[in-house]
Amino acid sequence: MKGWLLKENAELQQQLESSEREKQTVRQQLISSQRRETELVQAKDRELREKATLLTRKERELAETQQQLRQKEEQLRSSEALVADFQKALQQRHSETQRTKTQPAHLAAGVPHAIPPVVKPRKLTVQCHRKKTAPRGMIRGSATTDGRFAYFTPRYSTSVYQYEYSTEKWEELPSCPYKNSGLVIADRELTAVGGWGGESRYTNKLYTLRQRKWVEKYPPMNTERSDTAVVSTSDGEYLIVIGGLGGFDWIATVELFQVKSRRWYQLTDLPQPLTFPSATICGDQLNVIRTDANGYSCSLAALQSCDQPITSPPTLPWKPLPPLPVTGSTAATLCRQLVLIGGCRGGSSVKSIHQLVDGQWVEIGAVTTGRSMCLVASTSTDKIIIVGGHGSPDSTVEECVVVLFHALSVSIIS
Repeated sequence: MKGWLLKENAELQQQLESSEREKQTVRQQLISSQRRETELVQAKDRELREKATLLTRKERELAETQQQLRQKEEQLRSSEALVADFQKALQQRHSETQRTKTQPAHLAAGVPHAIPPVVKPRKLTVQCHRKKTAPRGMIRGSATTDGRFAYFTPRYSTSVYQYEYSTEKWEELPSCPYKNSGLVIADRELTAVGGWGGESRYTNKLYTLRQRKWVEKYPPMNTERSDTAVVSTSDGEYLIVIGGLGGFDWIATVELFQVKSRRWYQLTDLPQPLTFPSATICGDQLNVIRTDANGYSCSLAALQSCDQPITSPPTLPWKPLPPLPVTGSTAATLCRQLVLIGGCRGGSSVKSIHQLVDGQWVEIGAVTTGRSMCLVASTSTDKIIIVGGHGSPDSTVEECVVVLFHALSVSIIS
């Protein structure tokens, strides 16, 4: 009997141990299952968060695309309005021409009846956007463009930097032979005009960048100078060198160089000597301003027909334009209109962009940060690149774009 009980107890003990092992196995399976479920839930959460982030990015890109489309639509409407106004002006001119043909000879010869319509552009509307920062700070200096690239050289430096519009890529080019040279595009090549070699050493030479080497391609100017303004006509046939510093004196002389004939011509002197002036060509007018910020508001000046073939030194006088609204501005051309970028008022740099409209300076927009004595290069007829200047981090870059060209008013003298 006792043996039977011992045997039965042993069997029960084995059953209990087997049951415990089964429970342990089930418990481990449950834990593994819960762990897998937790991992699946976490993975699903991560996937949902990634999808939410991607959706947010897509929504932001869509909003930016929609904003760009709205801007393009505004530009298109402005362009259509501009074309319509020009078509109207052309029709009126055609009608006036037909009318003068039917008039008696003594009336047709009269100036009032033979004058074409006068087109008066209204003010622009511009917006500015930040671009990739320049490799170094730039205040004053010289800038030019060939349509694809812009080129900049800061004051007191021989360094030259190339900026590609489409990629916003900066590249440092071989240094100029002299400091404080004026940059310009001549015959589709980057050219450095004049410069300073230290102490009282100035140059009247021109150097052209070819295969990453500066070479003398053109005859020298008549006047040795640095800190000058240099501009070229739209066809690149003429270079105009304005003012500057020679020895210890500011210079008022203005020289014109015809690329094809390789000849220099002396133009009418500036009303007064200027060093580091800012200059731009709008149509057939050469506009020059003084860029310092010492409170002196130099009038702008116009020299007509500078883009016409010149056979003798022109004697047209400089014509004063309205006083500048601020000092320290940089002159630029947008849609063939004269504009001033930034400036200084009361010792502080300002953001304003002004345009000359009907003989008055009108504020048409603002840069993203106050700046004076900045460098400006045109990317196209309706865009400019603005670099550095006082009052802002002097390596900041932004693009100024015309977003609206307001309607034109057309008047006919009769």
